[in-house]
Amino acid sequence: MRYVLAMLCGTISAALAATFISGPVSGWLSTQFVYQSPDGQNDVEQMAFLGVLITAMAIGWAIGWAVGSPYAKRERLD
Repeated sequence: MRYVLAMLCGTISAALAATFISGPVSGWLSTQFVYQSPDGQNDVEQMAFLGVLITAMAIGWAIGWAVGSPYAKRERLD
C-alpha cells in the first residue's frame, strides 16, 4: 500500500506541476540567457520543464511514502 500511495502522489504532483508551474518557470528561465540560435533556447526550456517535473515527482513520491508509512508497519505485523 505504501508503494501505491507514493506512486499516486508522485503522479498527481507531477501532473499539477506540469499544469501550473513548469510552463512559467521554463519560460522565465529560458529568457534569462542569450543564445546563438533558437535551438539553444528550446533546449533550455525543455530541460527546465523536465527538471521541474522530476523535482515535483520526487517531492510527491516522498510525501506519499511518508503518508504510507503507517500502512507499511501494519502490514509487517500481520
